[in-house]
Amino acid sequence: MTVFDRFAIDDGRHLPQPVIDEDASTAAGTARFRAECSCGRMPQHPAGTRDQALAAHIAHVNTKIGPAKGPEWLPVGARVAILAVTMLVIWGTCYATGQTVTHDQDLTGATAKTVLGASHLAGLVLAFGLMVAVRRYIAPTRT
Repeated sequence: MTVFDRFAIDDGRHLPQPVIDEDASTAAGTARFRAECSCGRMPQHPAGTRDQALAAHIAHVNTKIGPAKGPEWLPVGARVAILAVTMLVIWGTCYATGQTVTHDQDLTGATAKTVLGASHLAGLVLAFGLMVAVRRYIAPTRT
């Protein structure tokens, strides 16, 4: 039985799939394994034992996954804090804009609620859009 928790996989796209190579097994007279990866981009390697197939998969994972790179001068926690503050400022600006429009135009009732709701929604969309756009700069996981 193989323990898969020893693999250093960060994104779940590199799961080992050892399969029996029918052609090599027939030629050798014993079961010959080859590794496949769930990412679909693992190069073929000669069939061998199950351990050799898993070792080839580990080599594939290690070439795809490396240490996080990013600005060495700013720790990840500080980048996350800056992102959170920026998102709050974006949302706050949209909220304040909605309040200003509502009060300057003397809007009341459903119209005021619609404008405030739209400003909340616009602020959230812009803030989370920023988060998605800069996610690779905040905590990159690939080399």
